[in-house]
Amino acid sequence: MNIFKTVSKIFFCLSLLLPLAGCWDIKDINHRTLPLMMGIAKNNDHFIVILQIPIPTKDGAKYTIVKGIGPTVSKAVENIRTNSESSIDLLHLKLIIFEKNFAEEQGIQEPINTFIRIRDISPKTIVAISDEPIDYFFEKISKGMENQGTFVYDFFEKNAGWTPEIALTRVWEIFRSMESFTQDTAVPIVKSGKNTIFEYVGSALFKRGKLVSTISPNQTLLYNAFHGNSVYGKIEVMKHANVMIVSNSIKHDSQLIGDTPHINSVIKLKVVLQEVKGNPSEAEINKEMQDVLTKRLRKMLVTLQKDQIDLLGLGQYFRNQLSYEELKNWRSDYYPKLKMNFRIKTQIQDEGNLKYLSD
Repeated sequence: MNIFKTVSKIFFCLSLLLPLAGCWDIKDINHRTLPLMMGIAKNNDHFIVILQIPIPTKDGAKYTIVKGIGPTVSKAVENIRTNSESSIDLLHLKLIIFEKNFAEEQGIQEPINTFIRIRDISPKTIVAISDEPIDYFFEKISKGMENQGTFVYDFFEKNAGWTPEIALTRVWEIFRSMESFTQDTAVPIVKSGKNTIFEYVGSALFKRGKLVSTISPNQTLLYNAFHGNSVYGKIEVMKHANVMIVSNSIKHDSQLIGDTPHINSVIKLKVVLQEVKGNPSEAEINKEMQDVLTKRLRKMLVTLQKDQIDLLGLGQYFRNQLSYEELKNWRSDYYPKLKMNFRIKTQIQDEGNLKYLSD
């Protein structure tokens, strides 16, 4: 009898689960709002958060801009959610834009830490810096997107509008650099364009989450090449020829002599000739290419060492040669003394259908 009662109770409890569909806490897609882009600035002690939200129409998509203000980024987003008729879902966010003044004066440590902690935003979301006030920037690009029918994140997609002069930096990479003793990072700087959605300015250099300097698009190309990113399609204009880079690779050899770090780097480039001026030899074109890139790389390294910004992550190559306590002082004690030798090897892969190189 007792067994029968026990089985009956179990059966009754299990039957209560039948009405549950398994997705009882899921909101219908029609009741969810999926912002594509977020802008963040700060005015005094309050964060300003702007969300760009697409609205599907028969003729394509229109965009609306909503703004929230709060003592923290989370509170500002919560204020937007409170006033919205739909649930705000940030997991599909494609791009986060920080206002340049905010990044320079106060740094972006607090928002980045929040994104990693709450996990409402994907750590793979791309980060950029606005060279304009955030309100003006969003108003301009939203109008441009409606007129041109393009998506703003295509600018940063490798299979769309991205070029090797543009740094591709995500939330998790900035968080990593904030906690690293030996590696800083570059973030693209953009502003609203006249004939295009974006106008690319260069890259902002972040050390421990704060914008401390900037570099040009040409220097960003070297940054991408140094980190093993493909620089395919970049055209270098020189005195006697224009060449397009089709592949690149890099190899490093590090050694600590006393308290002075030494690195020997070999950068290999395969190029295709685009234009030739005069009648230069292949050796002359190779030498000119090597001289141009070596001069540019040396100039950038001198500036980075002076500002103690390890943008190229050179300290990573000495992690097994320095103790943990020594690595803490890498930027101040070791990095300024670093000696680096560059060797740039170029190979002309295709001379085209015309024979114009002298022997």
